[in-house]
Amino acid sequence: MPDTVSGAKTLERGLGLLDHVANNVTRLDDIARAAGLSRSSTHRMLTSLVNSGFLAVDVEHRYRLGIKLLQLGSQAQASIDVSREIQLALDEVSARTHDATHLGVLIDTDILYLAKARGSRGIEMMSRPGIRLRAQNTAMGKVLLSTLSDDEAARRFDPEAVPTPNSARSVGDFLAGLARTRKRGFAVENQENELGVTCVAIGVPDRENRVVAAISVSAPSVHLPARRYSEVVEYLRRIQPTLSPLLPAGFESHWGSAPIA
Repeated sequence: MPDTVSGAKTLERGLGLLDHVANNVTRLDDIARAAGLSRSSTHRMLTSLVNSGFLAVDVEHRYRLGIKLLQLGSQAQASIDVSREIQLALDEVSARTHDATHLGVLIDTDILYLAKARGSRGIEMMSRPGIRLRAQNTAMGKVLLSTLSDDEAARRFDPEAVPTPNSARSVGDFLAGLARTRKRGFAVENQENELGVTCVAIGVPDRENRVVAAISVSAPSVHLPARRYSEVVEYLRRIQPTLSPLLPAGFESHWGSAPIA
């Protein structure tokens, strides 16, 4: 039993080091400090991770994510499976709007993108199935966060997660945005996650009428001005009754998310 506990603890610490490097903590001393470990213990674990391909280290002794994680990420992306019917529904919206359409679920503080239909404007979005983005800065995330109480939503807000000048910087602004989302029944993300990109999203209930997923349309902001929001929302609402029967009870938990209210 002690060996098992010790091994699990070492594994947990090693995974924690990967998280720190992923968050741009790249120097040995900084990683050790962030992890709360001794320099020697941190160095041993980092060396093991480098040897196994999970990390790499450059000539300036800075650590970065390794090729093994890229391989695992590709395999994970390939394993994310939604039904053909869901994909066809997204394709239909994309064909009508000419813009990228997504389906996602809330996992803790992030939105996990499960499926995507590409637009026809010849412009590729950064989004892809398997990517996780901070929910507070995305339209799908706002829709799902708006189903929570303000207290719970506020606990999932990070004032430091501000990828663009348009991102909410205070919990007050964030909660005010969720209030607007609840009132109008859809969410807008106007260049809050990526400059030059605007998204509109609505929630999608499962078969038990619980909002467990969201569907969005994303486009270069020049192609999705405010005057188009109602048009896009109409397309999304038309497809919603097609999607809901395809989402069984517990659909969101398959990817590790907590149930939404």
